[in-house]
Amino acid sequence: MVAVSLSKVSKNFDQTEVIRDVSIDVNQGEFCVFVGPSGCGKSTLLRLIAGLEEPTNGKIAIDGEDVTFVDPATRGIGMVFQNYALYPHMTVEENMSFGLRMNNTPKPEIEKKVSEAAKMLRLSELRKRKPASLSGGQRQRVAIGRALVKGAKVFLFDEPLSNLDAELRVEMRIEITRLHRELGATIIYVTHDQTEAMTMADKIVVLRDGHVEQKGKPLDLYNNPVNKFVAGFIGSPSMNFLKGKIIKNDLIIPSLGNLIVKKNFMLNKNISEITVGIRPHDISLKKSGKEHKIEFIENLGNVSFCHFKLQDSSNLIAESSTKLAFASQDMVGILLKEKDIYFFNNKSGARIT
Repeated sequence: MVAVSLSKVSKNFDQTEVIRDVSIDVNQGEFCVFVGPSGCGKSTLLRLIAGLEEPTNGKIAIDGEDVTFVDPATRGIGMVFQNYALYPHMTVEENMSFGLRMNNTPKPEIEKKVSEAAKMLRLSELRKRKPASLSGGQRQRVAIGRALVKGAKVFLFDEPLSNLDAELRVEMRIEITRLHRELGATIIYVTHDQTEAMTMADKIVVLRDGHVEQKGKPLDLYNNPVNKFVAGFIGSPSMNFLKGKIIKNDLIIPSLGNLIVKKNFMLNKNISEITVGIRPHDISLKKSGKEHKIEFIENLGNVSFCHFKLQDSSNLIAESSTKLAFASQDMVGILLKEKDIYFFNNKSGARIT
């Protein structure tokens, strides 16, 4: 069953179109992540679903009901903001119960819902404390608890981990994923961090300039990107992009010493140049080769990322096992396997298959 449906939704601010003809279905119980660079429209899209903005065109439905112009308070939405939006003068339990108290919910029911949510979120011992005495992760859980006690149909998260340190981000990713699993809740989550998207989502929607570039399961987007933008955005470190030329029907990479990466590459007689994509972990380095100098190495313990500056000044990153013990300034050979290479149209960025 579809929990949230957007059909041909657009949004203009004055003469600027920030959301462009977006259609997305989020299924019941699905964890859907909107991801993309800053300014791509993902937070605006979330605000449209929440009812904090009205679309210029299109339709928004929740549980089959048209809510395009329905008041936010009656949409059954629970929203968790980037800055938590907690009342500093209220305790944890007062913050969590605020919406219920405003709706004149009976006190026994409030107590039951707050107690259940506090237990699930491991906040029971913090109920009498105020936000100022809580850690960032604890405040985040209070904000989630506030949405939880409202009995929201859909939870919306707007970059909720961006203010946390690296260790706490990992911890909260696990917490939110656990909460999703235990509640079976429908979650729409906005982030610019593709690592969060890959590790948390059932479905990823990649946005650029207010337009949906691709949507699907995380590994589908990783393994089968439809264009250069998605290929470069999904994956860390990013995919390498190199200039390729077709000479005598063979595809070569000039910056790698005219390395032939595909023979008889005559897909289109009008194509003379394309973009070749290769992920860092699909590149092999050999000590016997002396063609390319390692400029810099990031040692991460189990793996190293070797950085190269190629002949045409383009950059390349290769992943290597630390057991191979490469060092900065080493001269090495670079090998690309044909089956691991992606090809993209230079002009449109579309993937060539």
